[in-house]
Amino acid sequence: MLFRHYSRCLRFIVVFVCVAVLAVNHRAAGDSASLRWELDQYITDARVLWGFHGAALVARDGDVIISKGYGMANRPIGDPNTDTTKFFIGSITKQFTAAGILLLEGDGSLKLNDPISRHLENYPKETGRRITIHQLLTHTSGIPDYTTLPHVVMQRNRQFSTSELMSMFDTKPLEFEPGTKFRYSNSGYIVLGAIIEEISGQSYEAFLHRRIFKPLGMLSTGYARREAGLPDRADGYTIDESRRLVDAIRVHFSLLHSAGALYSTVGDMLIWDQALYSETLLDEEEIRMMFAPYGCNYGYGVRIDTLYGQKHVWHKGFLDGFHTTFDRWIDDRLCVVVFSNEDEAPVDKIARGLAAIVLGEPYSRPLRREPVSIDTSLLPDYQGVYETDGGCCHIVTHDRGMLYSQILGEPRYKLLASAVDTFFYEIDNNRTIIFTRDADNRVISCEQKDYGRSEQAAKLVPKAAERVWKFRQEVLLPERILNEYVGSYALYYELEGRGSDFSLEVTRTENGLLIDLDKQDQIEVFPAERDIFYHKIAAFEIRFTRDRSGTVAGCEVSISGSRVSGKKSN
Repeated sequence: MLFRHYSRCLRFIVVFVCVAVLAVNHRAAGDSASLRWELDQYITDARVLWGFHGAALVARDGDVIISKGYGMANRPIGDPNTDTTKFFIGSITKQFTAAGILLLEGDGSLKLNDPISRHLENYPKETGRRITIHQLLTHTSGIPDYTTLPHVVMQRNRQFSTSELMSMFDTKPLEFEPGTKFRYSNSGYIVLGAIIEEISGQSYEAFLHRRIFKPLGMLSTGYARREAGLPDRADGYTIDESRRLVDAIRVHFSLLHSAGALYSTVGDMLIWDQALYSETLLDEEEIRMMFAPYGCNYGYGVRIDTLYGQKHVWHKGFLDGFHTTFDRWIDDRLCVVVFSNEDEAPVDKIARGLAAIVLGEPYSRPLRREPVSIDTSLLPDYQGVYETDGGCCHIVTHDRGMLYSQILGEPRYKLLASAVDTFFYEIDNNRTIIFTRDADNRVISCEQKDYGRSEQAAKLVPKAAERVWKFRQEVLLPERILNEYVGSYALYYELEGRGSDFSLEVTRTENGLLIDLDKQDQIEVFPAERDIFYHKIAAFEIRFTRDRSGTVAGCEVSISGSRVSGKKSN
């Protein structure tokens, strides 16, 4: 969910051998051993080819078919992942926040059409009386997402109160009139957490424990605290630019709070799945409201679509070092939980492959594929922003003879050629992207294919594309110029009327700079021109300023459109 793209880059390169396998499962009902073996084999293939470390559970009508750990929970100690390992679940947290709101609604403590200001007196009235609880739940509030703000990125190891979190966004202009559009916003779920705390008179953590986790027996689920001992916890890993599995950046969970601060196990998620088929916690009408698609197929803390011919309710979670998904096929009462502590593992792809095996649907095993060589002079043809009918933007860039694809706000993935104009994803090598040309041989659109489903996207004209993504190409700067930027910079911004200072350390790489934000982690940036450096994955830019004598004297850091200035101190 958060911050990963500010400090990471590529996954390791796999040497592919063409072994295309398409399997269709027509298993007799009762052949549980064969089914369990096939599920285990699929996850094992994902472990080898897609870098999956984690745990997976598949259950039908509450009966567990497979529940097992794969890879390592803690590499230095050598602890393996098991089905009792605790994983940080990121945005899967949102459905528990939504359930908490529905419980308060059932108590008569609030109504879903209540405005924010009815329950939070200190929330700015101008917007607080225009935004309803329902709009917060469905990401239709218009409140900008706080997670890309520079002072959030630079302080992700610091503890925050709920009021401090809200102060980051509550006075910012709305992105649209409430209720008119859908835009995913973690900020809305922070406000929901504040409403839970205000009405209940308890912390968010205590409320969920008392009203949800303890009554259901979810004894291995709770509010995450890295500073506190948590037995059987998985450590989070990522892939660095040298293609090594390394420790992921650590985030203080108070920063994620009611938008993404929980941990759980695959077994506890099955308990949650079963509770949602009964009236153990929520009544029938509350469950109906939670799983109704209100806009862009989003309910209350869950996504809703149709997959394999039946209603599919799901949500992913992401934070540095962890990638998780919780999927439910309602008609068959099929539950699939895939938690990974390696954050590039395609957990949603794995979950849907496992579901296809159980449901007797066609599926593709993780593949080894051998890329072909194409003329690298073709790569600029593909670069651009491709927008789907639903408004989702795919950004395609080329860099050092390779092609990459990413969704705005997410990491980029390497594309490998299978033919001219046809590529597959290195990280998910049975997902393809096909580019289409017009009569003048210009690339005008692309089609992404996966699991028999196709998604079309039109290439935006350059002016429209630049509003979405600023395309840069790395240039070479002399060593003497690069050395001028090295040093310490003091950054400053205001939070709740209090000034806060942060340091930024700049060191050299061969043709770029390492930026250390407040001595927490380093990201590599590259020169687009003299005094301007950019990150190749994130919307991060640093511009260096000079005094009248031409000496580097300061900088301006830009993250997702927000800016923070700094002064060089040495």
